[in-house]
Amino acid sequence: MVHPKKLKWVDLIELKCKFYQWLCLLAKFVACHLLPVIQFVTLTTDYGLSDPYVAALKGQLLRQKPSLQLIDVAHNISKYNLQQAAYVLKNAFHFFPDGTLHLLDVSSTQNDQGEFLLFEFEGHYFVLPDNGICSLITHNAHIKPFLVPQGGRSSIYSFSLLRDVLPALQAFIEGGTPEELYGQPYEQYEQLTPLLPALNGSNLHGRILHVDSYENLITNIDRAIFKKLVGKEGNFIIHLKKRLNHENQVTKLVNSYEEVALSEIACFFGHNNLLQIALRGANASGLLGLRVGDPIFIEKT
Repeated sequence: MVHPKKLKWVDLIELKCKFYQWLCLLAKFVACHLLPVIQFVTLTTDYGLSDPYVAALKGQLLRQKPSLQLIDVAHNISKYNLQQAAYVLKNAFHFFPDGTLHLLDVSSTQNDQGEFLLFEFEGHYFVLPDNGICSLITHNAHIKPFLVPQGGRSSIYSFSLLRDVLPALQAFIEGGTPEELYGQPYEQYEQLTPLLPALNGSNLHGRILHVDSYENLITNIDRAIFKKLVGKEGNFIIHLKKRLNHENQVTKLVNSYEEVALSEIACFFGHNNLLQIALRGANASGLLGLRVGDPIFIEKT
């Protein structure tokens, strides 16, 4: 055995590196097996708030793990509106800490099986129906989804998240891995094509993606494709739907509502870099006659 005083500096550095490597392995073990993996859980549903469903959902989660912090994203999603549900959660989840679990339950008329998927995306975990909504949130990015097993499921889809899925998620919430709990990834999951704008020469065709609670209109046209259309000159016309034999047109973007008069149209890019259309002091959707899915046409001039 070599006496410590006779160790060379190189040997001491090597021992120190090995010691830090062991510390890192120990920290990973503690994080994976001793510390709770899931601390924050967000909830996005079409349950509404006039029924007991949301309270029951929270109650069951807290019974399974009382230390969970539950955050409501939205419970007033329109029935069967996957585009709205995807837009809301997609534009909210980035603000939460990595490792947050996002539960979403919005059914679709195409899905009569009631299956749910668990997958990781950009450092967050998602549990949602296998009805194509995952592709609307991830924009068809590569994911590795797992099919969450369900016991005692009836043929009625309603409220299956609470009834069947949460018990199967308990071990995952308390630190289990999807591979250990649910086996191999599920490759046959449903996918939908996101509603994307189309650039054709000097024309850009988009659609209304979402109408918020102020009745402002959010389009699927992002800042990058808009800049690609207008170039350095920046001259354009935004053509909106005709209303009372008058076609509304916009030729400039603003940074704040104060740049336009009351009841005038304000077009700007929001925090999510999507083109938004609003009326100062009024509701754009109702007065302009625009709804989700309506076309927006931008022409380079």
